[in-house]
Amino acid sequence: MKKILASLFLVLLIGVILFWFFLFGKNGRQWEIDQTSGLEKDENTESIIIDNELDSTQIQPESDQISNAEEKIEDGDDLVKDEKEEVTESTEITKDELNNLSIKNNLVSFGFQKFSGTRKIDTIVIHSSYNSLGGDQYSLEKIIAIYKDYGVAPHYIIDRAGVIYQLVKENDIAYHAGVSSVPDGRTDVNKFSIGIELVGNETDGYTKKQYEKLQELINKIKNEREIKYVLGHDEIAPERKTDPWVFDWNKISK
Repeated sequence: MKKILASLFLVLLIGVILFWFFLFGKNGRQWEIDQTSGLEKDENTESIIIDNELDSTQIQPESDQISNAEEKIEDGDDLVKDEKEEVTESTEITKDELNNLSIKNNLVSFGFQKFSGTRKIDTIVIHSSYNSLGGDQYSLEKIIAIYKDYGVAPHYIIDRAGVIYQLVKENDIAYHAGVSSVPDGRTDVNKFSIGIELVGNETDGYTKKQYEKLQELINKIKNEREIKYVLGHDEIAPERKTDPWVFDWNKISK
């Protein structure tokens, strides 16, 4: 009887072991597989995180590069501004440049007196003259020859094309006014004046270029000196002179 019970118990034990192995052995294997897969997933996840971190690290310098590029662009803008400012400064027109008229030097050896020191000038006298001895009335050479014969000369003469010639230095006393006086009663006008001749006769008047260059010359002199009067020869010697003939005072600003 005991042997039979022992055999049954052994069979039952083997059955329990087989059942347990069959039931839990497969799940245990699957659990191990699941655990392993979980680890692999974690490693992949870490790998992805690491890759993302690397990517973000790689992207960051690009952002820095963009920022640097923007800074360079801003710097470039500043450079462009600086260049514009430099251009503005270099192209700024000064009084000296405005007064830099094209004046041809044709100094004569007659019709003036040298002046030592600095001459005080406050008057501009406008004249007109032409060649009355035959030939071209507006020949500059012949007009200057007439001045030489009379022993007179202006400081400047403007021909029909508007070219300005200097015959006498401004600081020297040119013989252009003769016996005359200015509105405040002063005489000896040559001593404190500058004489400007316009080439023109008693009927033709003056060219547009002559008026333009006369105005520029007046402006130049006024910028350099304190000018009180801009007068015609007929205004300072009304009993003797009638020039500048047919002169339009509305075309210049005193």
